[in-house]
Amino acid sequence: MEIKWLGHSCFEIKDNKGTVIMTDPFNGDMVGYKMPEVKADVVTVSHGHHDHNCLGNVRGSFTVIDKPCKMLFNGINIQGSECFHDNEKGSLRGKNIAFSFIVDGIRVCHMGDIGETCRDFDLASVEPVDVLLIPVGGKYTVNAAEAKNYVDALSPSYVIPMHYNISGCNFEIDGIDKFLDFFRKEDIIFTHSNKINIEKEDLHKNLTAKILVLDK
Repeated sequence: MEIKWLGHSCFEIKDNKGTVIMTDPFNGDMVGYKMPEVKADVVTVSHGHHDHNCLGNVRGSFTVIDKPCKMLFNGINIQGSECFHDNEKGSLRGKNIAFSFIVDGIRVCHMGDIGETCRDFDLASVEPVDVLLIPVGGKYTVNAAEAKNYVDALSPSYVIPMHYNISGCNFEIDGIDKFLDFFRKEDIIFTHSNKINIEKEDLHKNLTAKILVLDK
């Protein structure tokens, strides 16, 4: 399985047959930097904000999933679990969908713009998790400390941070450093690439989660 970060909360997840899932395509004018135009077979949308639902940037003929679901697409199990964009039961920013995928036998969870605390979230709705894609920038989502709580509770093999401030970003959210400060240096891997390949054999080799920092 290949995971490529396209910026913000947008990833291209490709299985070994070439099927492409894209998560949360974004409006570059809103976010502050351009999103690459990529073909996809499935596009998941965690919620209706324009920094997560810009379908015009996606090429090809694709299926859009923007509601809670449980389905099979070309051999990939997809489940969308409803949760909240804020810690006030959605009264501030509405609902969010956390999507789980089983790709090449690897369980990937994309948390979207999760805003509710780990204590309030239904962990069983996404467990087990091998690779966790989680926002860490705070303000509109969980902050670094709460993201760390999710890592501790879900015990993934790998964590890929998303939705944080990088060069050009228009949002007043934190950068990645606050999140990385919660982890040992030996558990942080700077890939110096916007993509990484993960095989099922790579899972659970370590006692603690490895944090994979992808480049935009």
